[in-house]
Amino acid sequence: MESGGWKPGTRILDIGCGAGTNALFLSRAGFRAQGVDIAPGAIAAAKRRAERLSASVEFRISDALQLPFPARCFGGVTDIGCFHTLPVRLRSAYAKEVARVLRPSGRYFLACVAREFTGELGPPHRLALEEISRVFESQFVFLSTTFTGGWRDPRLPRGGLPAYDCLMLLRSEPQPPRR
Repeated sequence: MESGGWKPGTRILDIGCGAGTNALFLSRAGFRAQGVDIAPGAIAAAKRRAERLSASVEFRISDALQLPFPARCFGGVTDIGCFHTLPVRLRSAYAKEVARVLRPSGRYFLACVAREFTGELGPPHRLALEEISRVFESQFVFLSTTFTGGWRDPRLPRGGLPAYDCLMLLRSEPQPPRR
């Protein structure tokens, strides 16, 4: 189930794409990638990189809470570092917006800094797995969740920045009631 279970040619949105690294990787891997970020400078850098690499990736300035796409237009969505920057009060709206742009049976890959990281670097809104579940479970079924040490950086604790990687499937029906 490599590549989030997506087949080549799948249209995938990278939310919080920054300078486009992940969207460009997805494009080179055979996916139809698009990226959005709220920072104009990041989108400008992403467009320059795409042009330099002759990659056909569309990058747009956009708020993750108001994506400029019609409903059900993506087979996949990725977020590697955006969700954990959102204040708690905006998280549910974000989950609904991700669900809105995904096609039925679409998959969503989320990577975010874990609460276990207590260092000075990193985002202010570090998450426990329970918080991630609470926000996304009504819209998504969790297919896999992995706790990793994150990327290597000499300023970080040994093993890197603790993170949760979650692969989710858009629910086709409302979440069953709690027992």
